Amino acid sequence: MNDEQSQFIADAHEIVERLGGDLEQLRAVRARGPKRRELAARIFRRVHTLKGSAGSLDLQNVSLIAHEFEGVLDGVRLGRIEISDDVLDAFEDASGAIARALADGPSEPGEPGTDAVVERLHALAEKSKKQGTIASGLRSALPTEVARALSEYDLQHAREAIREGAKLFIVAAGFALESFDLQFRELSKLLGQSGEIIATVPGEPANAEEINFRLLYAAELVSNETVRLASALGRIALDELKIDPAAAGEELFPGALPSTAPPTPTVERVTVRVELDELNQLISETSELFRETTDALESLSTPANKPAVDVAGARLRRRCVELEERLIKLRLVPCAEVFERTVTRAGQTAARQFGKQVEFEIEGRDVGIDKSLADAIAEPLLHLVRNAVGHGIESAEARIAAGKGAIGKVKLAAFNEGSHVHITVTDDGRGIDLDRIANSATEYGIVNSGEGLSMDQCLRLIFRPGFSTAAEVSELSGRGIGLDIVDRAMEQAGGQVRVATEAGVGTTFVMMLPAALALVDCVLVQSDDQVYGIRSARVADHRSLDPPELANIGRTNTIDWNGEKLPVLSLRSLLSQAEDEAEGQRGPDVIVCQADANHRAPSRGQDRFALIVDSVYGKQETLVRGLGRHAARWLGVSGAAELLDGNVALVLDVDHLTEAQSYPDGVKETSQG
Repeated sequence: MNDEQSQFIADAHEIVERLGGDLEQLRAVRARGPKRRELAARIFRRVHTLKGSAGSLDLQNVSLIAHEFEGVLDGVRLGRIEISDDVLDAFEDASGAIARALADGPSEPGEPGTDAVVERLHALAEKSKKQGTIASGLRSALPTEVARALSEYDLQHAREAIREGAKLFIVAAGFALESFDLQFRELSKLLGQSGEIIATVPGEPANAEEINFRLLYAAELVSNETVRLASALGRIALDELKIDPAAAGEELFPGALPSTAPPTPTVERVTVRVELDELNQLISETSELFRETTDALESLSTPANKPAVDVAGARLRRRCVELEERLIKLRLVPCAEVFERTVTRAGQTAARQFGKQVEFEIEGRDVGIDKSLADAIAEPLLHLVRNAVGHGIESAEARIAAGKGAIGKVKLAAFNEGSHVHITVTDDGRGIDLDRIANSATEYGIVNSGEGLSMDQCLRLIFRPGFSTAAEVSELSGRGIGLDIVDRAMEQAGGQVRVATEAGVGTTFVMMLPAALALVDCVLVQSDDQVYGIRSARVADHRSLDPPELANIGRTNTIDWNGEKLPVLSLRSLLSQAEDEAEGQRGPDVIVCQADANHRAPSRGQDRFALIVDSVYGKQETLVRGLGRHAARWLGVSGAAELLDGNVALVLDVDHLTEAQSYPDGVKETSQG
């Protein structure tokens, strides 16, 4: 068994364990349509991952079982197979057979115990195929422009929703070009609270200032409050579709009996040796223990023993920091593991599928990433690599004609930036065709004319559900999963995704993720009676300002710093706080911030700028906790840290904070090219 097979088997055991939990939940909620559909889709994705990876690594028994398992799940998704006790038993047998096959490692197909499971699954899949396709009644009952954009899976989703008593609506949404991505996301969240978004389809022609989408939406009722909140996001119109339940087609199987089982939680626990919650508790208790011990030492301090107490306190802090670092590292996995699996599963498979020669490079192998984040980026990373190989890298002939080498290059890289991890996927291919995006947007009626779309707006469009420029469907693309999967994953993790592209040179996607926990050396500053942390690596120097200097800054917005003229910003202004008008007190302090080399210079093109704060407290190594999925709403905030005195301080990212000032509506550039 080679290293790739060993690594996959280790990961696959975890997937099978989660698969077992999903099957238990499915048995309990099979009568609840929305929950059943969510679980069936998740189980399908897990089995599909096992099938593709096992096949590429010559684990034939795993691949064979997963292939037949996937066929039955496809029948479930299409409404051709009822989730009966017999079917669920077959699923659990298949999950167990996959676990046994993983334990056996590489082996010939047809091992004892495998044939019976495969035959049972195959029989179920064949039975589903005989059910035929969904009746055309529902498609013909829908508006033509909507119906033609729906897949067979979308139609079945709508069909089941109608059968469960929901009504169908068309939600037409028109958003301003400058903020459509944020508004679309908020609308999706709002509608998801009381119903299901079945599909996103092209919108009707819009004016030059708008981007339009239409959503096929299922809900028992759309309240006036929902309509009011939606209308605050943009130009929203909601129309109920009068669908005769008979038009949804005859049921292919009887309705399932109501389930008496209590709802089962859907939160998955991610573990690294022990539960992450337990590790978090240990880390928190370590910090608390240090504070309590320090307070106890201080209470025993006298003028005679103060030097000894100070030494003991410093030694204690050093040992506690070492312990916190070790506990945090237990949460981490090296990016090499994530990257190598991605290259094996997605990159090499896609290269073979498209008949391209691609060389993969990995940078930042030793960068640690939180296990929960590693799981969150696994699927979007697979998609980005497939996208780079399938759509970015040209054929060998095209590359040679363009003066490039015949072998394309795709690089996966990772680096830490304070309490953030940056994951990049870069290809040296053709770049993103912005004209094609604009033309597609115009063709589908998302915008009235693509000529007015900026590069930023074009690149943000590719992350919207239902938007595609694909001319054909292949085994690896065109199946209804686009770059919106990356955007959704970043939303859940509280991160951001950015893209830079240059025609004929290549494209880079960057996923910027907040670490759940990180030890960060911070400079503590005060602004309007609040204490904030700024990463020490960003602060080059600091000192107090005297009245003449302050007056000069007020006139020129610059400061002379050791012969260097720097632009000046105010932290109060960046945080939308009132300026301090008190007189007779000590002047404010100023710090010199060094911009991150990986970001666009945020202050008028300068690499360095000065930032006025009320006062500087000093430095402190702090345990910074990420804000999770809420981080994207707090532009310029990296996380929160509990200080040695027990107070909580927000940790600021000065680069993003100054970017937010440059884009007051909260929308930042997607391209940094």
